[in-house]
Amino acid sequence: MGVFMTFGSIIAWMIISVATGVALVPLLLIAGSLAVFVPSLGYPLTYTVWFAIDITFRTPTAEDFALAQEWLDNRALA
Repeated sequence: MGVFMTFGSIIAWMIISVATGVALVPLLLIAGSLAVFVPSLGYPLTYTVWFAIDITFRTPTAEDFALAQEWLDNRALA
């Protein structure tokens, strides 16, 4: 998804550059900064959505809860 957003934005900026006559380098710098900051800002939302999809398709079992509790107990001891 990130690859499509990055290359899609670069192509969009190139089209905007040709259509408006604005220099391409500043537009590519903006696109590059967006390629770094947008995914980092959107990470919590996308993680939550994919986690919800995973739970929907793979319902947690008692073993999953036991492993989670074991992990929490080991973390509390450390």
